[in-house]
Amino acid sequence: MMMDELRDMAGTYGPDLNVALLATMQASAAILEFYNAQSAETYVKGDGSPVTDADLASDRIIREVISAAFPNDAFLTEEGDKEQSRLTNSRCWIVDPIDGTAQYVARTGLFDVMIALVVDGVARVAVSIQPVAERVQAAVAGCGAWEFINGTTNRFLIVPSPVPPRVVSSKWYGGRDVERGAAIRRIGARLGDPNPRVLEVGYQSRAFSPDLRRFDVFVGLPQPDHGSIAQEWDLACVDLITHEAGGVLTDCWGRRHMYNKRSSGIAGGILVSASHGLHEHLLAAVAPELPAQPPALDPWDDGVR
Repeated sequence: MMMDELRDMAGTYGPDLNVALLATMQASAAILEFYNAQSAETYVKGDGSPVTDADLASDRIIREVISAAFPNDAFLTEEGDKEQSRLTNSRCWIVDPIDGTAQYVARTGLFDVMIALVVDGVARVAVSIQPVAERVQAAVAGCGAWEFINGTTNRFLIVPSPVPPRVVSSKWYGGRDVERGAAIRRIGARLGDPNPRVLEVGYQSRAFSPDLRRFDVFVGLPQPDHGSIAQEWDLACVDLITHEAGGVLTDCWGRRHMYNKRSSGIAGGILVSASHGLHEHLLAAVAPELPAQPPALDPWDDGVR
């Protein structure tokens, strides 16, 4: 299947997919220029996380490409100013200019550009690219997911899991915390994997690609104070790609995440499974570790700004 056929299958979202693909490609090219020349300066943001010249260039390019095509659409990006005017716009582009800036700085290649078009709080179009590997994943709601590698296009479908499933968490999502790490090990044991690995990266949908597949379940437990475990730009893109590929991504109570909320935070944790049946088992394994009352889907409602 060629890219033009993919756009045709996207129906009314064909123009949005086309622009998202163009924006990711141009951002990826700019990032690789910095990466190959090792010329990007690194700065520290107010929350202590790194940001580089490559992040800022990617953010600018994506905004310019999308705004030229859809001047009335809103943005929520990791490097943007979180303008609240987006809340009155039914269409919002949620963007992570470089997902995995720490990996970019460490030169591991394990970083991505992620773009999602959210309409009325639900992701409808998603495109991600791993610049170093030139691996592109794309999805349109109700139309499936695809993967482009070295000029070859294939339908992206997550294959069934082995038994027992392989369980992982991430250092970013509580995997190395004392209490949450112990809870994740108990969850793994209930699923038949008592020693879940802890990844250096967060959840990436490309981790379910057949040639990269190393796990079947990803667990990120919520913080005890209802604080944000992640931000919308970490999940909006991979959420849609995962579901359209046959997997499941929810919070720890089995609820789908909301996007373009008053708070950009994600408070209910992150659970990802390779299939719907496996996800039911995962939810049962996680339930004993959770408080009875879940946090609000929008952390703003719990006073988390």
